[in-house]
Amino acid sequence: MRSRRLRWGGGFLVLVSALALFAPWLGLRDPASQPDGLVLRELPPLSRAEFVRLADGEVRYAHEMRELPGGAAEIRRGATWTRIEAESLEGSAPGESRGRALFVLGTDTYGRDLLSRLIHGARASLLVGLVAAALALGLGTLVGALAGLAGGWVDGLLMRFTDLLLAVPRLFLALMLVAIYGPSLSTTILVLGVTTWMPAARLVRGQVLSVRERDFVRAARAAGVPPLRLALRHVLPTAAAPLLVEGALRVGETILLEAALSFLGLGVPAPAPSWGNLIADGRDSLLHAWWISTLPGLAIAGTVVALNLVGDAARDHLGSPRHSHPA
Repeated sequence: MRSRRLRWGGGFLVLVSALALFAPWLGLRDPASQPDGLVLRELPPLSRAEFVRLADGEVRYAHEMRELPGGAAEIRRGATWTRIEAESLEGSAPGESRGRALFVLGTDTYGRDLLSRLIHGARASLLVGLVAAALALGLGTLVGALAGLAGGWVDGLLMRFTDLLLAVPRLFLALMLVAIYGPSLSTTILVLGVTTWMPAARLVRGQVLSVRERDFVRAARAAGVPPLRLALRHVLPTAAAPLLVEGALRVGETILLEAALSFLGLGVPAPAPSWGNLIADGRDSLLHAWWISTLPGLAIAGTVVALNLVGDAARDHLGSPRHSHPA
């Protein structure tokens, strides 16, 4: 069961990460391009749209198209038919300038390709999730290690401050900070990083308290090992396994928080795509264009579930007896 969870969760994460990483080289359409808001608006998945390419390189989409004698073409956009002469079309052979464009996941309200926006949106969402989670783990490790090693009033002060921040809803705290500094990708990463470090701090403190009185730590302290080296070489490595599990879960939670901020217009700013603002783009079209919000929502759900599967599998594996440290 453990290997199955790891295989399914890890495979999904590898696929999503590879698509996001290599998005610029996949030959996708420009995620911000709005080539035709009339013809391409809210096309369902697997739709095809007819188009003609003009001699100057312009592409005109049409609801309907028919060829005329002499190589000319007539296209319908809405209720209007427009004639295009043969000399205005690209190429010389009949039908060379005509085509049908496939939109695998359909289009949004502005006629933008949803597949391209979904994959490019993964770049922003995963970047925020990974970097903000790494920042949170770093801050949490620093605070937790300092509290556990110092003890006394330092431990009490740091833990009471941590408890105070834990008492404030994270989304409310993030919304307040973003409203102060303004929405941007870097602001989103920084805000989510500095508002989600508290569980990691408590985790590291607990690990440090459990090992700082063990024999090998006492021996190192008696041998005159400096406190910093003692922490880095002897104490903190015992927290590596729990932090790995915490990191996987923290990335998933951060992706959800970023999606919530972007949905409210306070995360990754438009027109740059992220999964959160993709959902926001389709919130007014759920009844007749469900795919605009549903597909990015499924991407978020699948990624968060995969991260939880990987985290659970890692916790079971690292918590097994053969990976346990002797007392």
